[in-house]
Amino acid sequence: MNFAISNSTAIEAIAINDNTATLTFKGNRSYDYTLNDVANFVSALSKVIESGESVGRFVNNSIKSEVLMPIAAA
Repeated sequence: MNFAISNSTAIEAIAINDNTATLTFKGNRSYDYTLNDVANFVSALSKVIESGESVGRFVNNSIKSEVLMPIAAA
């Protein structure tokens, strides 16, 4: 599942595959995160995008609340 983010100054895209979310930030930097509740995250992200809210703020809050857990680089 891919989300192209057009109105964010920080995030270009979010791709979700199984329980992994790959966030692509401006400048083509990508980071992988584990998602424990994929359906809830996708639903909340869709609402943020549809309402024109800040995707960057949503992602930041998701990281702080540990909805998105960073995967250490190998």
